[in-house]
This record gives sequence, structure tokens and C-alpha cells, in this order.
Amino acid sequence: MRKITTDVAVIGGGAAGCYAALCLHNKGIKPLIICKGLVGKSGASLFAGNLVLSGRLLGNTEEQAKNTAEFLIKYHNQFLIDQQWARRCGEWIEKNYYRELEEAGLYFRRDDEGNIVTSPGKIRSIAANVQGNSGVPFMDLRRKQILRAGIERLEETTATALLCDEDGRVGGVFCLDILNGEYVVVLAKAVIMATGYSDRLHVRSTGTREMSADGIALAWRAGATLVNMEMQWWHTNDAAYPPSWQRIQIYPNPMLGSEKSARMVNAQGEEFFNQQRDDPLAFGPYTVQLKALAKQVHAGKASYEGGYYAGFDHCDPKEVETYTTYAKPFHQLGLNFPGDMLETAVTSHYRQGGIDVDIATMRSSVPGLYVAGGVGGHSNGLIALATYDGFSVAESIANNLDGIPSKDIPQQSIDREVKRLSFLRESGGNGLSPVQLKEKIRKMMWKKAGVEKNESDLRSALSDIEEIRNHVLPDVRIMNKTKSVNYEWLDAIDAVNMLDACELIVQSSLERKESRGPFFRQDFPLTDNNEWLCANVLKKSGNGVRFERRPYELPFFQPGFALRDNLEVPW
Repeated sequence: MRKITTDVAVIGGGAAGCYAALCLHNKGIKPLIICKGLVGKSGASLFAGNLVLSGRLLGNTEEQAKNTAEFLIKYHNQFLIDQQWARRCGEWIEKNYYRELEEAGLYFRRDDEGNIVTSPGKIRSIAANVQGNSGVPFMDLRRKQILRAGIERLEETTATALLCDEDGRVGGVFCLDILNGEYVVVLAKAVIMATGYSDRLHVRSTGTREMSADGIALAWRAGATLVNMEMQWWHTNDAAYPPSWQRIQIYPNPMLGSEKSARMVNAQGEEFFNQQRDDPLAFGPYTVQLKALAKQVHAGKASYEGGYYAGFDHCDPKEVETYTTYAKPFHQLGLNFPGDMLETAVTSHYRQGGIDVDIATMRSSVPGLYVAGGVGGHSNGLIALATYDGFSVAESIANNLDGIPSKDIPQQSIDREVKRLSFLRESGGNGLSPVQLKEKIRKMMWKKAGVEKNESDLRSALSDIEEIRNHVLPDVRIMNKTKSVNYEWLDAIDAVNMLDACELIVQSSLERKESRGPFFRQDFPLTDNNEWLCANVLKKSGNGVRFERRPYELPFFQPGFALRDNLEVPW
């Protein structure tokens, strides 16, 4: 077993984790990044499609600046956000974010005259290289910055437990080096959880294989408070077939350099979503698209697994191919572009809820544990917001690190985790393989806690989770008993984290008795701003969960209604 001592351990190598590490390094504080995959090469940040402009950037008018703020608060977070934090975040993005990226060498797509190309409308965005692919050059840049700075990394290393001292303060991370099977204990004065938000917990998901809700599970087991875990976001327009292409998007969102975008038609060829007609302000494309699809599903003209189509048959192909990646799958499948439409389906995308934080300090409810990015429950996605979190958490830690005492981690905590992991690897059951177990969990979540939910299905899901935990998991069949490069072992570790997270998501979904944005309850179809414009807070209570409600203040934007059918609410 190897032991490493550092100032701050950062779990996660995406936008939030990388920027936190860079900011800490620049302040003379030693960070260490623990990444389940490769830093900058896995996780949700890699799939960012474009970059939203805030404030008065690149010619934004005052109206457009206000629209962007409204988009973030109302349409992107359904009012489940601290509006003062959103304002501070927007100001930082306007003054620091894009300037720093351009100075670091990130190329924003330009036209022949050298002007940065933007999407039209009330909410404007730009792209790094091409729309639909901005996350790749963005994270390539971050990886290069990390390497140039000489920041220490543990790559292809999964964090399996947070380690607490005798006072309950998080003071380290227990890890498994996947390639050599070595246990690694990282001791630190502070730990930043930055594992992202794209949990691969459903059959169809945009998440990479690393995304098994590890951050949620580790934080919860350490005693952290969670919030809004039920608020799952969905893509409506990812390729239905082949299954491995479920992260290929046919977005009916505003395109760079064009007044048009993809349109959606049902199984009968009837158009049911066209952004220019149905969401002309381009405020809430994902949610508006999902609600439009739900109406088609209810009418029997589509399903969440396919049977509807998207494409660009009304567009000039040059406008699509010049600035976006959206034509590529049509060509790869041998379809006529732009004449043919591509069958699409829903995938789970990112989670709006997560670990509850003090937004002034980015501290969780557990001393020593900080949070940055989508794993936090304070905001819903966007690569710029995750980067702002990286800045904020580094500032907070820098102001407090000198006052944090170093204390030993009890050996029994380390021994307990060694025993748990060894038991999983040595499992000699005759049941499912770890991969089959993960698929069983995902199928259950898709069927009973998918896009549309109800109390009966959710309670059935809880029963399934209990059955899996008590009877299926102990009988898991692991053929490979070696330590090095044992992905069966890693899958078994993932499955435990998935079960913990799924149970919390289902319980939280039962607790919120309304529909809001992308959260659909068939038995509670109304958006209820009287009772549920609040944080749905989950706290540990013995071996169970206790829920609390915490209202959000509304200083800048208000819903304007008390009760309304969620499918008719434009956000």
C-alpha cells in the first residue's frame, strides 16, 4: 500500500477539477488530481457542445445579457438555484473566463473575416473549433496546462472512500490504482469532490463508463447532505441506433452561423418541434424539446426509446457542415444528407442535484470536504459554471488551509476499506457478472425511474434495489481474481456506488410531489410553486434518510404563477 501526502486532493479530472488544481497551484498550494480515467479525456466535460456567452461579451446587448441570466435561473435550473450566486458566476464568466481561455490558446471558431461566429437569438453561444465538439479542445487545453504545471496526477485510479479523522473531518482518500491493483492512501488537509454530473445510471446515457455516481456515493457514505437528487436532465435527440452511438446528438438547438436548426417529426412524419417556431427565444431547448416529445408519447406517436426522427432536411447543408458536427453521423450511416431524417431517442444527460454546498465557501456539510462542478447540487451543468466552481473552491481553500490541522487517519478506517474491496474482488458467487449487474440496475432505473415516474413504479424500484443489494450483489460472479487491470473488480465497485446513488434518487423522486422542468411525476403533473419552489434536502438519519425543504430567494426572477400543468410551462 502506497501513501501520498499533499495539500489538497482533487477527485475528478474534468473542467471543475482541473481548474481548481490549476488555481491552487498558482497560489503555491500543492494539489493532487485523482482521476478514474485520464485527466481531460473522460467524463462529462469532454462532451460540451458549445460555450454560452454571458454579460456584454462579443457585442451582447443589455437585453441579451439579461436574457442569459434569465436562461440560467429560470430555464436551465427551474428556479432551483441561488440567484445571487448565478449573478456572481455570470460576472466572473464575463470578466475572466473567456479572456483566460483565449490567452491560453483556445481557438474560438471564426468566419473568413476573422470574426468569432455566434449563434443568433436572445441567447448567444460560440464554439471551440466547431459546435458539438467544444469540450474536446477545451479539455485538451486543460490537460496541457496541468502537465506544464507539473501537477501530480493519479490517473486510471478510482477513489473508493473518503477517509475521516477521529473528529469526523475528511482528511484523505482511499484509492485503487486500476492498472497495477495497488491500494493508495492520499492524505490531505482538504478534499475537493469534482466527479461531475453525468451519472451512467440508465440504459441510455451520455455518460462515459467512468460515470457511476461515485462522488454522490462516497460523499453520502461520509455523511454529506445532498439536495435535489431527483432532478435528472435528459437529451431528447441522441441517435437511437446503433446503441453505441447514444451520445451522437441531432440537436434542434440554435446553430452557429445559421437562423435554422434541426427539426423533429413523429412516427407519422408530422413535425412536432421546430426551434424557430416552438422556442424562438432559444431559452430552454432541452426541456422544451422533452415536453414536446412527451405529448407525442402520450398520443402514441413516439416513444422515449425511438420512433421519432430529427434532421436538417429544411436547411442549407453548407450551414450545417461549416460550423457544426451534426452532419457527420448521417454521412457515417450512409444516409442522404440533408434529405434523410435520423431516428432519435432519449438519453439521461446530467443531474441537476447533488451534494449540498455552502455557495460562499463550496464546503459540504462534512468538514474538510469541498465540492466543485456538476456533482454539487447548486447549479445545473454548463462547462463555464463548472470552471467558476473550480475558481471559487480554490479561493475558499486558500483562505482557510493554514488554519486546518493535520490529523492522523485511524488505521481501522483504512483496514475497513481494504477488507471491503478485497471481499468484492474475491467474490465467488454463481450469479451475475459485475457488468450484467450494472446493466440490471440501469434497466431497472430506465423502466421505473426514467423520464416519467409515479409512486407505484418508484416504490417498486426501491424493492428492486433492496433485492439486488441483499441477494444479487452477494452472489456476483467474478472470474478474474488478479489485482492488476481487473475491470471486473472495478465494475463490482461501480455497482455498489450505483446502488447507493439510485436508492437516493428514487427516494428523492418520491419526496418531490410535483412536476418541474424535466422532472415528470405522472401522479403529480402540476408545477407547484407554492409548496415546491425549494431545495429538496436529503440528510442521513440513522440508517435512513430525512428530508427537509429549504426555500429559494427570488430577487431577480419569479415564476409568475402558483400552479400549472408542467407540460405547458415553457421552462
